Amino acid sequence: MLSGYQITCANKNQNGTIVRVAGQGWSLSHREAIQKLITKQVTLYISIGNESFYIGVRGEGDEAHLVLEPHATL
Repeated sequence: MLSGYQITCANKNQNGTIVRVAGQGWSLSHREAIQKLITKQVTLYISIGNESFYIGVRGEGDEAHLVLEPHATL
């Protein structure tokens, strides 16, 4: 069994920027997700085909954004 929360939905604004991520029974704004990842309150992952990847944070402050961790498959 995978640990953490699987992202199954992402909402974007009119500019294509992700503003909310969600999964079965949970939903976080972009900022909430970043804060919870930085403080290690949650682990997020996404499944693509037969592979799953952890989600990480790059940048700081207003420049922080969610990224797929390139070498962190589950």
